[in-house]
Amino acid sequence: MSEIREFIDAYSDDLIYLLEARRALLTHPLRGEYAEDLLNASFCRLFIVTVVQAIEFMLNAWQERDHIGILNHYFSNQASNGDRVNALYSAFQQAGINVDREVFEDYLAIKYLRNTIVHGRWKNHEKEWLDLRGFPTDVRKFTKEHLDRVHHVYQNMMFYIFLTTVPSRQAPKPNCLVRLKEEMTRIRDEHGILRLSDINRIFWQNLERIDWLIYQDIEKVVVSNEYNWTRELSKEQIETLVRTGKHKRLLFLAAWRAGRNNHPLLARHRPLANDALVFWRKYWEWAVLPQGLDESRINQALRVLVSPDFPVELPVWSALGFLEKQDFEELLKKAIPTAPWNTQELVQALYTGKLAYQIFPNATPLTLFAVRLPIVDPENVSVYCEEAKRARDALKLRDAWYYCVERHKRFTNEDYDYDQYIQICQEFK
Repeated sequence: MSEIREFIDAYSDDLIYLLEARRALLTHPLRGEYAEDLLNASFCRLFIVTVVQAIEFMLNAWQERDHIGILNHYFSNQASNGDRVNALYSAFQQAGINVDREVFEDYLAIKYLRNTIVHGRWKNHEKEWLDLRGFPTDVRKFTKEHLDRVHHVYQNMMFYIFLTTVPSRQAPKPNCLVRLKEEMTRIRDEHGILRLSDINRIFWQNLERIDWLIYQDIEKVVVSNEYNWTRELSKEQIETLVRTGKHKRLLFLAAWRAGRNNHPLLARHRPLANDALVFWRKYWEWAVLPQGLDESRINQALRVLVSPDFPVELPVWSALGFLEKQDFEELLKKAIPTAPWNTQELVQALYTGKLAYQIFPNATPLTLFAVRLPIVDPENVSVYCEEAKRARDALKLRDAWYYCVERHKRFTNEDYDYDQYIQICQEFK
């Protein structure tokens, strides 16, 4: 059973990533304006081969789950592809499941195309069927329309195979034509034109990639003979440090020593440091400041949300996730808590926190500027530490808002000790 699961997952992943790869290529900001028909033809060929493999595997693998005795009709000895597909369609009909004949006839066409693509030769009777079904008899001539049809056949054939696992008493009514949707689901087309919000995402994702790229080499350096952070520590001490998160200081200090000594694995990332700084500052300028966020407003809201006087336990905070600011203010007036702030101050702090939650997806800028860049570029630690502090405050606000709204709990450093990164960065100076 584990082997069956392995291949089901593999074929499914392949088809998902083929479609994602096509979308990524169509929308890539650096791609040239080459002929889109060549792209669609190429992806269609790849998609056809994988779709047939996936369907054939499922037909074979799920025979033992077949409560109706349909799937074994497909595997008649020495039958042609046309006979097999017709036998499968007839078996569904005889079992009282009125499947769509168009799907089966297109599947036969796709099987012929798969064989042609894999083996690199045509057969005349297959060409005739493809002409009849409206598929090209030149594998360079596939279009987006053909890709949509192949995708439609895949979805429906998988659905039909699943129906054989449903006990007959739960199967669809005999007179009902079974298909997923009345109209064919079409793969979404992308024009590839970037919006300003896309540019902001590119800035952020570049920061994530730089952060991850550097960390991979940091991990290699800190287990090397020369810079091993676990040197002179017992197994028990290491386990305790890792469990409490206190190993990070020793790990990054070991990497810092290697960075100062121009370790080649770390020094090679130095040219990325300036890019990272520019990306982060542009993100702040384009994605943060236009939303009305700045360091002063962030810190003011943070003081409210982490204050011991702020009643995080009130159920009313859950409404922050879906109510607009004005509506929430009206709601709060009816259930205002006892606190050293008026309603307007509370609403301002809470919606500032909501903005921080939306704008800062994760802790990337903190780890990047507090530890990654100081390690690979030790000459500019002070600059990176200042950016790390700005990121730290924004992340604290983000999490303070999340803990209030989702957990009705006050955020503290015990949950995520962001301050430790600033402390480590200070030690680098």
